[in-house]
Amino acid sequence: MNTSIVVFDFDKTLTNKDTLFGFYKTVAGNDHGFFAKRIILIAAGVLYKVRLLKNDTLKSIGIKLFVKGKTRCELESAAKKYAKQIEFNDIYFNHYQKADGEKWIISASPEIYLNLLFPGENVAGTTFNFTEEKAEGLNVNMFGQEKKRFLNGKGVSIIDEFYTDSQSDKPLMDISKKVYIVEKGEFKVSNK
Repeated sequence: MNTSIVVFDFDKTLTNKDTLFGFYKTVAGNDHGFFAKRIILIAAGVLYKVRLLKNDTLKSIGIKLFVKGKTRCELESAAKKYAKQIEFNDIYFNHYQKADGEKWIISASPEIYLNLLFPGENVAGTTFNFTEEKAEGLNVNMFGQEKKRFLNGKGVSIIDEFYTDSQSDKPLMDISKKVYIVEKGEFKVSNK
């Protein structure tokens, strides 16, 4: 008997808002120049929206502004503090918690706090690279095609049910039997 595979995105799928900036603020909110760095990130976000920057570049800019130079210990401490603030939506309570089969959370959000939110569960997220225990930049950006590559590497080539809020997850939609598009904590079945 085959186990069904159910995959969930995280931000705006199991939560009602994006969580990345909240993590940046928890990590570096007291740093000198935080406000200026936030303005730079907003400008980069606008360039991303008009397709002048790629997602990897936007993510790298955010990491360099707010995470680079922080120790692994500082980031883990911030992740513990931040994870307690994250609020889940109805999709989490009514679908994720009740899903049968093998469940995965695959998100562009940092794995450092996803692992705290889902201990012992199947989680894949964005990771940082470290040199001598200090964050240097982006290691893996779990976004778009990278999500599919990751699952394929785990032996998953077909997803039975996939929940997401974003068209950037098209590579996973393409290998899913059923796709649920989440918007404001509710979903509709997609025709892909």
